[in-house]
Amino acid sequence: MVTTKQQLDELRGIVSSLAASVVAHDNQIDGLIRLAEKRSRDIARVDRQLASVIREWQAYLKRLPAQ
Repeated sequence: MVTTKQQLDELRGIVSSLAASVVAHDNQIDGLIRLAEKRSRDIARVDRQLASVIREWQAYLKRLPAQ
């Protein structure tokens, strides 16, 4: 027969394991959020660069003689 103390000890172990899993999961989510924020900044930078290149090409094409 399992004593109440043994049951409580087992439950403590389960709760501790769950708490560690929650912390690890939270850390993963935080890392993914940081990565998504960085990628968002990278995409915004590339968008600005692309817009600049498009403006340069448009200016170049306007200087070409009409055909």
